[in-house]
Amino acid sequence: MELSPITGTSGECAFLYQLLEERPAEANISHKAMPTYDAHCAFVASRPYSAWYLVVDGGLSVGAIYLSRLDEIGIAISREMQGRGYAQVAIIELMEKHPRKRYLANVAPGNEASHKLFGRMGKVIQSTYEVLPC
Repeated sequence: MELSPITGTSGECAFLYQLLEERPAEANISHKAMPTYDAHCAFVASRPYSAWYLVVDGGLSVGAIYLSRLDEIGIAISREMQGRGYAQVAIIELMEKHPRKRYLANVAPGNEASHKLFGRMGKVIQSTYEVLPC
């Protein structure tokens, strides 16, 4: 497994959009509605993160991982490749490539898989809660 820097190619944009489409609602923090494909590609082209990689195994893209400008780790593994250890290995590799004093993992409250993943890694989890008006 390796991390391959995202450069904004059309193939990368399509794969990243597929990851967004697969993401269950309980895992969402940053958006409620699926962006259009063009809006998504514009986002990718804007280089919004300090580091952003495809998670690649044997030439096959299996997921993506980023490190935000606030040192938050975000990771998505394609549905068919989940449960094979890619996420944990990718997180460790990202931290080795980009050493920090601490990292944040902004995990949605309903995202049980991510809570378990970061919990197994012995990291502190910062959950984001949306409070609706009464």
